[in-house]
Order: sequence, then C-alpha cells, then structure tokens
Amino acid sequence: VRTIMDGSTAVMQAIHFDDSKRLRRALLDAPRVERAIWQLAVQVGSQSISPLFWSLRSGAHDTAKFMIQDVLTIRADRDHYYYGADELFRYQPNIADNILREAPFLAETLLEGLIWRSHKSQDNLRPVIYYLKHMLQDMDEEQMLSRALISYVRFNHPQTIMHPILTFSLDLLWEKLAKRFFLMDRVLTMFNCIIFILAECILNAPTLMDHLVIKVLAGGRFLVYSVGFCRLLYWHSVQCCRACKDGALTRICGVKIPQYLTRSSDILSLLLMMDLLAMMTVEPMFHCMGKPEEHPEHEGLGLIQYRCEEWTDEMSLLYEIFVILGVFLYVILILEVGSISVKLSEYRVLCLHAIEQVLLCFGVVLLAIFTFSFAISGMTREVHAISNREWDDVGASLSTLIRLAFGAMDLEGIQEVSKESPLLIIVIVLFMMLVYSFFFNLLVSQFCGVYTSLAADIKGHARLARGEIIIETFKAVKLSRWQKFMASLDLDTRVDFEEGDIGLAGGIKDFEPALAHPVAKDQIIRFGGRTDGHLPWPEKNHEDEDNMEKMIQRTIQKSLTKMLGKGGKAGGSNMTGGDT
Repeated sequence: VRTIMDGSTAVMQAIHFDDSKRLRRALLDAPRVERAIWQLAVQVGSQSISPLFWSLRSGAHDTAKFMIQDVLTIRADRDHYYYGADELFRYQPNIADNILREAPFLAETLLEGLIWRSHKSQDNLRPVIYYLKHMLQDMDEEQMLSRALISYVRFNHPQTIMHPILTFSLDLLWEKLAKRFFLMDRVLTMFNCIIFILAECILNAPTLMDHLVIKVLAGGRFLVYSVGFCRLLYWHSVQCCRACKDGALTRICGVKIPQYLTRSSDILSLLLMMDLLAMMTVEPMFHCMGKPEEHPEHEGLGLIQYRCEEWTDEMSLLYEIFVILGVFLYVILILEVGSISVKLSEYRVLCLHAIEQVLLCFGVVLLAIFTFSFAISGMTREVHAISNREWDDVGASLSTLIRLAFGAMDLEGIQEVSKESPLLIIVIVLFMMLVYSFFFNLLVSQFCGVYTSLAADIKGHARLARGEIIIETFKAVKLSRWQKFMASLDLDTRVDFEEGDIGLAGGIKDFEPALAHPVAKDQIIRFGGRTDGHLPWPEKNHEDEDNMEKMIQRTIQKSLTKMLGKGGKAGGSNMTGGDT
C-alpha cells in the first residue's frame, strides 16, 4: 500500500481501493483534452501503464465501469464536443477482448457508450447515432475488420450479439460487402455440385450411353476434378500456410491443427476435398483410358472407356460410396446459403442443434441393438427351435434388429416367432418397447427441449452464425475494396445531433422505435463558461447528486431516530408502570 500511495497517481490509488467516488475526485483537476488520457495511459516513473487495463486485470470492476462510462460520455462547452472513443481504441485496441475476458458483465457498458440517443422523438421514432467507426475499422491499418467486432462475435453469446450497435454493424457489413462475396463463393459451389451430379449420377446411366454422351460425361468428370478438387486444394493450402505463418493453431486431442478447421463448413469442405481425391484413385475413366473393349457391353469411345478388366468390382463399390458421400457433402455446404436470410438461418441453427440429439439417440439405439443381438445369439435352444433363419447368428440378429428398429421389417415374421418361441418373442418385445416407447419418445422430448432453450435467443444464434460467416468471408476481400467501402461510409464527416447542432465524426445516424430504448434526458453533458480545453470540467452535477444523497440519508436517519426514540419512551413507561 505504501508503494502505491507514494509512487503512483491519484487515479491508480483509486483503482487500488476500487473506489469510483475517489476516482471521480481524482479526475476533478484533469484538463478537458486530457481527461480520457488520464484514464487510459499514465506514466509512473519510467513505466507506462493503462489504468483501465489495470483495473480490469486487478478485479477493480467498479472503477473500470466508471472509467468506461466517463471516457465514452459526450461533454460539450460552447465551442467543442469532447468524446473519448478515439482515445479509448487508440490506447486500448484490444479493449473489447480485455473486457470479455476479465469482466464480461461490462460488455454492454462499452457498447452503450458508443451510442447516442436523442431524448426527443417524432412520429414514434427516435434519432440515434451509432459511433461504429472502431467497430468496423481496426486501429491497425494493415487489418480490415475490427478486433472489437471479432471479439464480440467469438464471445458466442446470443444475447450480447443482439445489442443494437452490433446488429447494425453486422447488417451493414453483410449488405454492403460480405453478402456479395459469400454468394459468389456459394454460387461456384452450387455450380460444382450441379456438374458433380450430372457427371456422377445422371449421365452415367446405361440407357444414355452413346458417343455424344460419353464425350460430355468425360468433360463433366474432368470439370469435377479440375475445378472442384483443385479449387478446394488451393483454398485449403493457402489457409494452412497462413495459419502456420500467423501461429493460428489449436490443439485437439493433443494434435495441432489450423484454427480455421474448427468451423463446421471448413471441416466439410476439407472432407469433400478428401472425398474427391479418393474418387480420383478409383475413377474408371483413368483406369480404363486407352484400354481395348474386351466385352461388347463395355461402352467407350477411343481412349475414353468406363469399363475394363482393370476396374474391379471392389473399385466400383468404393467409387459408389465416394459418390454418395460427395453428393451429401455438396448439398450440406450449399445449405449454408440460407444465411442470407435471418429466418432461414434461425431454422438452420435449430436443425444443427437437433442433429446433435438425433446422433445421441441413434448411438443409444445402436448400443441396444448390439446388446439384444448378443443376448439373442446366446439363446441357442430358442433360435434353433424356430423355422425363421433371421436369428441364426450375431450377424443375422444385428441385421434383423436394425430393420426392426427403423421400421423396415415385416411384422409377419415376428408373429411366426411368437408361435414358435415365447421366450424369444419376450426379448424382442422388450427391445421394441425400449426403442419405440423410450428412446424415440425421449428424442421427441429432446426436440421440444432444444426448441424451448433456443426460442428466446434464436435470433442471437442466427446472428452469431452470420457473424462467423462475415469474418471468414473477409479473408477473400482485398484491402483496396475494403478501403473503398469505408470511404463510402464517410465516417470522417461530423454527424448532426439535431438540426443545426453539428456533432461528432465517426458515426452513422439512424432511427429506432421511440419505445425501444426510452431516454428521459439529454445524454450530452453541456457546460457554460470558458471554453479553454486546458481547464477541467466543473463537476456540479455530481456534487448535486452527492448532496441529494446525503440529504436523503440524513432525513432517513432523523426519521429512524425519532421512531426509535418514541419506542424507547413507550417501553420505559411500560416498565415503570409494571414496577409500580
């Protein structure tokens, strides 16, 4: 304590005691132009320290909240407006990340300080200015998207992301810039998907095989591998090199992988690339190229052949499996285009959360199938006593129970078993009751629970998903395009608070419903008198509040004293009367 009292400023002393009133008194002598800097950068001897950052790290959250509110309070004299947003992000470029890590409950305090709302409304609309310059543009000119906005998106909190300035910023980025690049990428994916389906699922039908179709089919498959595979290979190679260069790696199960692979769409894209690579290894067009037609049924044309002895039946089976996987992966990637609409994105979020419950249900059903199949295989006497051969061994029992669990089995076979083996039918009925009456009904209740838990914050989850897409899409945006976009916003122009009242730069004016965020008084603290920027602000408002608080405390204290005094006298009289 002695070191702090002797070697630091009054601001740091107030932070040490986490006393906002003491901090306010310490700022009474701060010049108007330096008031924000006193709270953001202090030189103590040869060391420079940020009081705001220190208050967050040391747990002095009361003073941290006061500093954020004080720095982001708009003050005005007769000549100038004073607002510390530029200084805040200049001295603390990672302020949003620091707040979300050390004191998440102050996240909305920072966001509210970046909004001005008029206390006047007209036609049920209230003028509002979003000072979002630093929520869009990072202080590092070599970067584009603000670290503050990225931090709020990665915070992954659906209620916080619905704050007006965040939704306004994300919608602005989406409509003006990200949406175009996102749709271009997805349109290319849709084009590759159409070529894939034509080349692998439609044109390969035996009834369509003629010389022209064979040529078209060869061209389609060439596009599948040249455009589809090579495009994915190039993109993932660039992302991996960039992640290794920037150190953007994360550890999963003890293995370091590029951080971009934590997103589901990027994982699916990598799986699709690997699937196309596996298809190339068993592609009949490559194995049979130039081979002679040894059988009449082997269609072909010159060098282009699709059937030959080198392409075995095992290769054909693997090729079909890879084609099925490719179709599903392409369609799932295309479904992400639903993010262009918040409504579609909400439904997509619900489906993704429901899939988790479906997988869990299928997992326990599969466990029940294995358990009952082993149990039935141990009932050798009962199995041999029935004429149905569907329960002879473990493999047959597994196949039968799987068909029974998912409704693909004829129940007449079960009726025959009931006539021949009562014990076996009891086990089968127990299995059906467990699967149908318990697991599947539990799945329905889980769906209801997922919807109930997400319903209140579903829009927030949808906007978080869109925010992640915006962040990933900006990797493809060139710096020149970004600079052109920022110049179109004209954020260096001062925005009027009211007609004739020229305000501050860095904001965009909009209107919101008057009852959305009621404001009773002007948010701008205005002062008269001298306008010298090196003079401190008068603190009359705070003194009046303190005097009012003290007056209320004294009134309450007098009232309590009077009541207690009357009670004491009454009690004394009763005691005296009792003695007499």
